[in-house]
Amino acid sequence: MKKIVFILALAVSASISALAQNNGQDVIYIKSVKFATPLLEKWIAEYSKLNPEVKITIADKNIDSEHIDIQLLASDEYAGTKFAFSIGRYAVLPIAGKSNTLLGEFQKKKLNSKRIKELFFEKDILDDDAGEKDKYNATIYSVVNASSTANTFANHFGYEPSKLKGKKISGDDIYLINAVQKDNTGVSFNSLSYIYDIHSRQLKSNIALLPLDLKREYSEVIAEANLDKVIDLLETKSIDLIPVEDINFVTTHTPDAQTEQFLQWVVADGQAYNHQYGFLNADKHQLLGYKK
Repeated sequence: MKKIVFILALAVSASISALAQNNGQDVIYIKSVKFATPLLEKWIAEYSKLNPEVKITIADKNIDSEHIDIQLLASDEYAGTKFAFSIGRYAVLPIAGKSNTLLGEFQKKKLNSKRIKELFFEKDILDDDAGEKDKYNATIYSVVNASSTANTFANHFGYEPSKLKGKKISGDDIYLINAVQKDNTGVSFNSLSYIYDIHSRQLKSNIALLPLDLKREYSEVIAEANLDKVIDLLETKSIDLIPVEDINFVTTHTPDAQTEQFLQWVVADGQAYNHQYGFLNADKHQLLGYKK
């Protein structure tokens, strides 16, 4: 009898051990840039309703890199990786606080490419007007790190992020919102997901968009400051003064079966949540290239 009990105990122990190992294998760890994390959380929540047996977790700083299955990154971060494809896009707009004393001046002379460069970037020492005084007297705020929209904004206008004028804030781009709200000469730029309230679909409190020199029909849409209308415009029109860049799923190895199934779901069904969180859908041609 004791022998039978002992054997049963060993069997139960082995089953528990095997279950624990399987559960460990079932966890999909995803590391994400912060501004895209709310969208990733939504994807995970909706996928988990359909596949409750699969555990997907957003990796924090305590998760070793070798345990991360996939990353959600801005497009310029994934050089040298084995596997990457776009799963959405984000747009960047220039902003100020509503009480900014320079808004009247910007309304008189809306920002074209030349004025954006004069406002935001240090002049090259070889430029003909390099010695001229800064005509705007604005305080530029930016965050310069690997996941900041500063990279997209600067590269779009032909500069390195290090050429941005003004004050550099450490941390996440969300802090730029607070900076311009408090400084009546402060200007910056940020992604739609941070500029707009995703619930009201309007600009966040005390935030104003810097007026861009666009076609009238484009200016009217941007000025209306409705997130859904802005997204619709940017998905249908390419506007030189508004940077639009990809967010990508990236990994250094071929995804396993469970990770692959999640990625396929995001491609097929997850795009339905992009707009809700302030992101444009991925380019259809890129999505078709990944669908299997």
